[in-house]
Amino acid sequence: MAIVKLVPQRVYLTGCTGEIGSRVTLALLDLGYEVFGTRGSKNCSINNSLHTCKRIDLLNSSEELGIKSIMPDVLVHTAWITTPGEFWESDRNAEWVEASKRIVNEYVQSGGEYLVVTGSCAEYSWNTDVPLAENSVELPASQYGSAKLELLNWIRGRDILFLWTRTFFQFGMNETEGRLIPSAIESLFRGEKFIVRNGSDIRDFVFVEDVSKILSILISQKISGVINIGSGIEMRIEKITHMISDLIGREDLIHYEKSETQKSYVVSNSEKLQSIIGNYSWMPIKSALFESIEARKGY
Repeated sequence: MAIVKLVPQRVYLTGCTGEIGSRVTLALLDLGYEVFGTRGSKNCSINNSLHTCKRIDLLNSSEELGIKSIMPDVLVHTAWITTPGEFWESDRNAEWVEASKRIVNEYVQSGGEYLVVTGSCAEYSWNTDVPLAENSVELPASQYGSAKLELLNWIRGRDILFLWTRTFFQFGMNETEGRLIPSAIESLFRGEKFIVRNGSDIRDFVFVEDVSKILSILISQKISGVINIGSGIEMRIEKITHMISDLIGREDLIHYEKSETQKSYVVSNSEKLQSIIGNYSWMPIKSALFESIEARKGY
């Protein structure tokens, strides 16, 4: 009997050196996918025979994407502007909407049938005191959230099976300083005072390793529709910063300032996600923070 060698499914993944893209790449490679990744200026460190990484300026409409020659089975689009302090209100969000449309169009024209895009909880209205479900009001308050929602609504009008994930407050080992958690860690490492404002705000913090594992599971099962990636666990900002200071041993450097604004509550309703993947065991926040702190010691 002849042995039939199964050809691995091909994935075209944008942003393969990003915080989430790099880990989704590894997770998909572990599942046996062949991953063709695009990157920006950051070099790729993944060494795997099933992985190819190419530098492509996705915002340059004259640059070849290579999708038609690769003929991927799945398109996973994670690339976007993520510069801390800039991405929320950057005009470049509009550029990413147009670039994303070009990527999707070329994928569809090449015969692609399954599209995966990473969205954000910023697409929802945050004027709430209950967990946000996939059918909650879509009313973004930032250019970033508005751009993501614009792209989603455009995709909704296309004839293609798609998965759109809305990730909540992701953190991890290689985040750029400027976000809450890496900024707190680096300040305490330097022996500098770290001021916490809006400490009573409640968020749903999710570890990047969990996000990438869950996303790879959803892709492997070819799940479609809009799905929150959040734990549903409430965490005050003052509590997570206290955990960081406790782990580093510099509680003396954390200073809390009373906020003049109303308390904000942004937590995922994770019922839909749980119905698909079961009772996923999220890494405890303190353990995830420990890993993030240890990783930054080598920077």
